[in-house]
Amino acid sequence: MSALWPEAVIFDLDGTLVDSAPDIGRAVSAAYGPLGIGPFTVEEVRRMVGGGARVALQKAAATAGMALSPADEQAVFSRFMTAYAEVSAEGNGLFPGAREMLHALRERNIKVAVCTNKAEHVTTIALKALGIHDLLDSYAGQRDGHPKKPDPAMLHHTLAPTGVSAARAVMVGDSRPDAEAAQAAGMPVILTTFGYSTVPLADLKPDATVDHLDEIIPLLPKLRATAP
Repeated sequence: MSALWPEAVIFDLDGTLVDSAPDIGRAVSAAYGPLGIGPFTVEEVRRMVGGGARVALQKAAATAGMALSPADEQAVFSRFMTAYAEVSAEGNGLFPGAREMLHALRERNIKVAVCTNKAEHVTTIALKALGIHDLLDSYAGQRDGHPKKPDPAMLHHTLAPTGVSAARAVMVGDSRPDAEAAQAAGMPVILTTFGYSTVPLADLKPDATVDHLDEIIPLLPKLRATAP
């Protein structure tokens, strides 16, 4: 077995590497605008993020006190995906130190991956616009018919191209889906304090929390004792 540990670090995207709430808010507001709903504030949007697009849109409707017909729900979803692809192409919101940290991990021969409940085609657009696509060994977004976090299958799918097992990897995220997926996969999990969790991080029982991305690399060796 390799002496290197961890051999891979998987990152969530929204609330972990990227402050995407403002752009998600623009897309949600564009989706609901024709129905006379919104615009939504960034704080409202922060509470919608984490479960994928349809969950966010359902939370937006609940925030507005609206019950939508199936036809309206599909129209809202279509408008959202169009708007979200457009705003994601602007490459906004990368957290300070994110690019430098990803470079530093690769310099240490640690595989780097992203696993997000954001739709996979929008994930590709965002990663390229943010300038971090080529720093990743693997990434996965939400695809119809495939499980999303907190199902650990999504983490295993993300790791597969790297050849690294979950027992040799660490998850970095910001909310319940990240924590529960990592724990189910037997991976240590680090949560960011600046993300979009709607519950206290202590309730999610992470192995560690960080206030800034530059704290992650020095922390990794300390997590080996918690690994299987």
